[in-house]
Amino acid sequence: MVIDVVYNISLLLTVGVIFAVYPMKRMRLDRVHRVLVGFIIAAVGLLIMSRPAVFAEGIVFDGRSILLGTVGMFFGAIPVSIAAVFMIPYRIMMGGDGAITGVLVTLSASAIGSYWHYRRFNTFIKRGRISHLELYLVGLIVHVVMILSMLFFPRELWRSTFLYMTIPVLGIYPLGFYLFSMLLYRQLHRVVITEQLQQSERRFKLMFEQAPIGITVTDSVSGKALEVNRAFLDIIRMTRDEFAQVTWIDITHPDDLEDDKMMMKSLIANEIDSYHMDKRYRRPDGSYVWAHMAITAINSETSDEPLHLCMVMDITARKEMESAILWANRHDVLTGIENRQSFEEQIEVCDKARRYPLSVLIGDLNGLKVVNDAFGRETGDDLLIATAKVLQRHTEHLGVCARIGGDEFGIMLPETEEDAAWRVAEQLQAAIGELSVRGVRMTMSFGVATKRSQGESLNEISKQAENMLSRSKLTESPSAHSRAVHTIINTLHEKNRREELHSRRVSVLSVRLAEAAKMGAKEITEMRTAGLLHDIGKIAIDEAILNKVGKLTAQEWEEVKRHPETGWHILGSVGELGELATYVLSHHERMDGKGYPRGLKGDAIPIPARIIAIADAYDAMTAERTYRKTISNRAAASELKRCAGTQFDADLARLFVEQVLDMEWDALD
Repeated sequence: MVIDVVYNISLLLTVGVIFAVYPMKRMRLDRVHRVLVGFIIAAVGLLIMSRPAVFAEGIVFDGRSILLGTVGMFFGAIPVSIAAVFMIPYRIMMGGDGAITGVLVTLSASAIGSYWHYRRFNTFIKRGRISHLELYLVGLIVHVVMILSMLFFPRELWRSTFLYMTIPVLGIYPLGFYLFSMLLYRQLHRVVITEQLQQSERRFKLMFEQAPIGITVTDSVSGKALEVNRAFLDIIRMTRDEFAQVTWIDITHPDDLEDDKMMMKSLIANEIDSYHMDKRYRRPDGSYVWAHMAITAINSETSDEPLHLCMVMDITARKEMESAILWANRHDVLTGIENRQSFEEQIEVCDKARRYPLSVLIGDLNGLKVVNDAFGRETGDDLLIATAKVLQRHTEHLGVCARIGGDEFGIMLPETEEDAAWRVAEQLQAAIGELSVRGVRMTMSFGVATKRSQGESLNEISKQAENMLSRSKLTESPSAHSRAVHTIINTLHEKNRREELHSRRVSVLSVRLAEAAKMGAKEITEMRTAGLLHDIGKIAIDEAILNKVGKLTAQEWEEVKRHPETGWHILGSVGELGELATYVLSHHERMDGKGYPRGLKGDAIPIPARIIAIADAYDAMTAERTYRKTISNRAAASELKRCAGTQFDADLARLFVEQVLDMEWDALD
C-alpha cells in the first residue's frame, strides 16, 4: 500500500513538472489547449487510478481528488470535465463496494475546483500575494466531501474505514492538495507576471512610438540614439537611417551647443538627474526648428553606459510668436523702425556707458494733418513710412532712429557734439525735402540737445530738444503748411480742370460782389483767396465722382457734402488761413437753416460765406457741367431771385444781380 501511495504522489509530481515546462499561458487563453490539458489530466488520472492504495476489496484510495480539485481550480471546467469523463467510467469498471463513492469523489472534486475557479481565480491570481489558508481550506472542503461520500460504503465497513482513513484523508490529503496547488499557483503566477511585463512593454512601445512629442533613448557618452520615435523624426525631418548616422551634437545649433554640453556633463557626473532647455535642431535642408527639450537620466540595470531619455516638443510657432511680440514691443508697427520705449531704453544704455557727448534729435513732420485731411490717412501713412526709411538710411551708422509719436521721430547720436548733430539735422531736412509721395512734398523741423556729463538729467535733455523743436516750428511750420495747401489745391486742379476754372470764376465773382457791398481792402483780398479755396475739400472726393456723368447716388452725394468740413480741416491747420477756413465751412449753409454741414440760419452764417454761396451757385448754373445743361445768365439771375431769402441772403442776391450782372431786379421773372 505504501508503494502505491508513493506511486500516486510521483504521478502528481510528474503532472507538476509537465505544467512547469508547458506553455501555460497558451493553455490559459486558448480553448484548444484547455482541451489538451483535459486529455493530459485524464491520462495521468487513469495512471493514478491504475495503482491505488487498496483498503479492502473494491475500496481504493488514490490522488484523484487532489488532481481533479487543483486542476479545476487553476484551469477551469473544460479540462477537469474531460478528465472526469474518462475517469468516472474507469472507476465504474473497477467495480466494488466503493464505486459509487469513487464517482462521487470524482464529481465533487471537479465541481468544487471549477466553482472556485469561476468565483475566485482571477482575483486570487492577480492580487500579487498568495493566501495559503484559502488553498488549504479548499483542499479540506474537497476531502470533507470525500469523507461524507464514504457513507455510501457498506455499513459493516463504516467503522473500520472511518477509523483508519479519516486522519489520512483530512490530514495528509488536504496538505498534498495545498502543496500541489502551490506548485500550480507559482507557475501560473509567473506566467501572469510575464504576461503583464510583456503587456507593459507593448504598451510602452506603443506609447513611445505614438507619443505626440519626440522621444529618444540616448547613450549619454556617445550621443547616439538607441531608440527614437516617429514624432522626433518628424520634428527634425530625418529618416531612421539618417538619424542613426548622427549624434545629438551634430544636429544642435552652434549657439545652443555649449549650454547643452555643459548640462549633459553634469548629468553624466550625477550632479543633476534632469534638465530642460529651449534649443534649435538643424534639419537636413539647413533650416532650424525650435524645440523645448527635457532630459532625464535613466537608471538601467542592463547597461553599464549612462543613458538618458530625451523628450522634445516643436515650439517653433511659439518662438516665432514670442519674437513677433518682442519685435512689436520695441518697434513701430507702421514704419518698422524702433518705437519710443526702445528709443528711451537705448538712450539709458548709452548714458550708463557714458558715451558722451550724447546728442538727441527730435524731428516733426510739418503739415501731416493737412495731408491726412486732404488725401486720406493712407497717403499720410505712406509719407511716414517713406520718412522713416530716409531717416534710417542716413543715421543707421551714426546711432538709433525711432518713431516716438504720431508725426515725431527721435534720433540718438552717441559720442556726437551738438554742432555735428545740427549738421545731421540739416542733412535730414534736405533729404526729407526731396521726398515726394503721390506728388506731396513735406518738410521736417528738428530740435537738438546734447548731454555731456553724467550729472545732467536725461529728462532735461529731452525737454531741451523738444523746446528747440518748438522754436524751429514757429518759423518753419507756417510756410510748410502753406506749401502743403498749395500742393493740395494744385493736385485738385490737376485731377479736375473744370474745378480749377470754377474756383477762379467764383473768386472773381466773389471779389466783385464784395466790392459792390463796399467791403474793405482786407476783406476783398480774403474774398479773392476764399473764392479760390472754397472747394479745396473736394481733394478728398473720389475722382470718379467728381467727373461722373449723370446724377449722383445718395451715397455719392453724402460724400460730396463732406467737402466743406474737409476744407475747413485743411485750411484750419494754417494759422493765417484760419478765418478763411470758417467761410469755406459755411459756404453751403442756407438762410432758412436747411443747408449743410451745420444747418446754420440767417445771421449765424458769416457774410463772406453768403457771398461765396451766391457766386458758387451762379457759376454752377451758367458753366458747363457733365451732369446737366447750362442755363442763360438771365435764367440764373431769376433763380437767384426766386431763392432769395430762403437759400441766399436777399440783399446780397439783389446786389449781385444789379451790380455784378447789371440786370434789373424787378424785371426778372
